[in-house]
Amino acid sequence: PKMEQPLRDAQAMSGLQIAASAPPEHCSHLTRHHTEGVDLVQGGLVELGVPPGLARVVAEDDRRIGLRMYLLDNSGSTSASDGTRLQDVGGNRFCIQRCTRWEEICLLAEDHARWNLRVGTPCEFVLLNSIGRTPGSPMVEGRDCVRIDRSNGLEEEQLQRLRNMLGSNGPRGVTPIAERLDDIQIRIQAGVSDLAQRAQMVFLTIVTDGMPTTPFSGESTDADRARFVQALRTLCHMPQVQLVIRLCTDDADTISYYNRIDQEVELPLDILDDMVGEAQELAGKGNDWFAYTPVIHRMREAGTLSKILDELDERSLENSEIRKLAGLLISSPQPLDHLSDRQFIKEIAKIVSGTPWVYDARRQEMRPVVHIGKMRVAMKVGFRGKVLPGLGFACFLVFACRSSAHLDSAAAKGSPRHYVQLD
Repeated sequence: PKMEQPLRDAQAMSGLQIAASAPPEHCSHLTRHHTEGVDLVQGGLVELGVPPGLARVVAEDDRRIGLRMYLLDNSGSTSASDGTRLQDVGGNRFCIQRCTRWEEICLLAEDHARWNLRVGTPCEFVLLNSIGRTPGSPMVEGRDCVRIDRSNGLEEEQLQRLRNMLGSNGPRGVTPIAERLDDIQIRIQAGVSDLAQRAQMVFLTIVTDGMPTTPFSGESTDADRARFVQALRTLCHMPQVQLVIRLCTDDADTISYYNRIDQEVELPLDILDDMVGEAQELAGKGNDWFAYTPVIHRMREAGTLSKILDELDERSLENSEIRKLAGLLISSPQPLDHLSDRQFIKEIAKIVSGTPWVYDARRQEMRPVVHIGKMRVAMKVGFRGKVLPGLGFACFLVFACRSSAHLDSAAAKGSPRHYVQLD
């Protein structure tokens, strides 16, 4: 984000220096010796309200993950107040509230720490700028990083250590992301053989609000941005690494910069906005037939091996993919693979009618998990068969959406609904 020159100069002269350094001994492990069974992990998540299909995706991902890492940007610009948070206002109602970018980042960190504790995946949170760290010195647990691991027990104490670190390191300094990524790359490279031997990966999420700088300047230059892209390229070309960039800003220049990376640089990474922004982007791609819930967004923030979840913001899903995603979102008592598209939608409509509503980030309200009218439109399936292109399809689109809205309204006026937020 743009900053006034005096602020840039003050941050550059603040004495916060970044250098390659080693993690604490107990934060150095990239692999794990024990993973829970897929059925056990899936069952635990289903008990928390996660749809069985999505729970299965998380459980299968978990077997491949040695460590989830989160690089948290706490540069001075994260004090800006264009962050967002989902607030429970009671009575099964939720709203999006404004907060600082740093508060959004802290909430994200604790949310993912709790999620990984539930799943059983070890995770580590690393600060971009921390107080008291000198060039070349090893990271200190609790000051520069915190590791969360269910196998260590005392889960609430682990969460409190994370809160303490975040509370002691508010917005300060500049945005030397490339230097931090160099540290991470060196560390992963040293553990490549162990990761390969155990067939495990490191999932890295960069949570940031700004364009890259050096450790000594608040001005992002062409050279800084080129070095950052090279650091991303190096990590993305490592088969043991999955990478996500989560933006926490409304700054137009920053968003444009990262969008150009996503569009122009051929790198296997995902760049995400906040939950509402992502829901709107998916809708723009024609993927608005399902509720974009907090659990879907959290899975994408953390990184997933599910190709369908990766493709949601890239293009409209094909019919076979829509059927597969619907199967992840809705639990069917019987297989639906043998059904035609029209029969499939009819069965999904029956299941949805008895399924608890969920929070939809795009509409910012509780909705059915699948919008049947929009699913028909997405799959180009009418009430009696395939919908022809052209005027007939346009007329059907209006009719289908109006019909679905009428059904939603009728359902709302009928028997009371049970509302569930997937968290």
